[in-house]
Amino acid sequence: MKTQCIHKKINRGQPQSGITSLLFILLVGMTLTVATIGYMASMKTMQSSAVTTHAQTQAQMQTMIGYQALSEFLKSSNMDMAKITATETGTVTSTTGQVINYKKSASCPTGTGNYCFDIIGESGGAKAILRALFKVTDSLKYSNATGSIFAGGLNVQGNAVEFVGIGSDVSISVGDAGQGAGVIVGNKVGQTVQNINISAYNGGTIFPEAASLRPYANYIFTKNGAGNAVCYKNNLRSGGSDITAETLITTCPSGVTLSSGVWRFNSSTANLAGVIWFDGDVILDLNGTPSDYVNTVLSTGYVTTNLIDKQTNYNIYASNHYLLENVTDANIKTRLLKVCPADNYPLQYCQPYNATNRASITSLQYFKDYKGTFIKDTTDINNPAASLSNILFLADSGFALDAANKSTVNFYGNIMGLKAAGGTGMASGKIVGTGVLNITGNITVTGDLDVTQMQGNVKFILTNSKAGGDTTPVAVKSVTTASISYQ
Repeated sequence: MKTQCIHKKINRGQPQSGITSLLFILLVGMTLTVATIGYMASMKTMQSSAVTTHAQTQAQMQTMIGYQALSEFLKSSNMDMAKITATETGTVTSTTGQVINYKKSASCPTGTGNYCFDIIGESGGAKAILRALFKVTDSLKYSNATGSIFAGGLNVQGNAVEFVGIGSDVSISVGDAGQGAGVIVGNKVGQTVQNINISAYNGGTIFPEAASLRPYANYIFTKNGAGNAVCYKNNLRSGGSDITAETLITTCPSGVTLSSGVWRFNSSTANLAGVIWFDGDVILDLNGTPSDYVNTVLSTGYVTTNLIDKQTNYNIYASNHYLLENVTDANIKTRLLKVCPADNYPLQYCQPYNATNRASITSLQYFKDYKGTFIKDTTDINNPAASLSNILFLADSGFALDAANKSTVNFYGNIMGLKAAGGTGMASGKIVGTGVLNITGNITVTGDLDVTQMQGNVKFILTNSKAGGDTTPVAVKSVTTASISYQ
């Protein structure tokens, strides 16, 4: 029997393509899955980052809103510096109702007038802190006085006191002395007050303090650490050169002394032109000879007039008023030479001295026609320091005016007491004696806690000053932003 063998050829070179394809598809799928998961995670991270950035941006926007609101508050014209100094924290509400907090920062550069606040903005968990440094500075402008002011009220205590206005539109504004604003306590209508318009004082008057006026003074009398007198001069044309910074006077001028912390200024021996500034209380010893005393007196304390020669007439002038009141053809040159001497004349008020121009003054009318050749304009907005020449006395604590028996004291200029007497036992404005006081100008007491007193049998006569004599400096505080930065 024949056996038949059948042989089958097997091709071992062909791959198992089905399994390989399946593995490839699985690998691609896993790659896409990982990529998708990664993309989704990345998108979520980006979304979270965008939300965080948006929240931080919103928080920073809140700080800027708070900064703008706080700036407007600080820059307002009626800002109360005592209140600003006392402010520690506060809030600002935006137009959308969001509350923005601010607080005073303890990390503020040292220096007068520096105020630092941290403005805090919050949104969606994000927080931003903007630190703003504000700088408060003082500057001067001038203002036309519209009448006398007794902010704390006026109390007429003497049995024979007279309070009389001369001329038209003489007025005083009176605060509350116990019977309401606009009422003079002790007033006997028709007897005590005559020809004066009385109105209620409603505030709003801000005069500069003596300390802020020191840079504009011509003679400065202060004390060292041991309590001894130290004297300076400034703003003078002296020896052919301009003195524009405080310069030590080796020997203090004659007629000015310091005893037990109180200054004394003797009108018969001290001959100083311009503005004299005192650190602390000063007593002005007024003498009958010479009868004319001419100066602007600024004091950080109390100003007291003391009449040395009784039963005589005294004429006390602010510098500019010496060229406005009682001036004649015969005395105009002499008066101008006293106010603006050939040497050591005040730069803030006097024009450069020129002997030829002075010699050309032939009459009072000539002086009036060419006034700008000799003195500076007290209403010049670029030179408000010139209006200091219209101030007779300016005292931070107050003043006391002596009216001795059978004496007549004529004050020409504006008299100002700015603050409460502060434990001295004296009112901010006190007028005592039995003589006659004539004031051509305005008398102003802005310390609203102190009643101005009129005692004895004094006759107080108030007259409006001539044109140009009622402009006085006023204090203007301005706020600027020194820096802002995110913390």
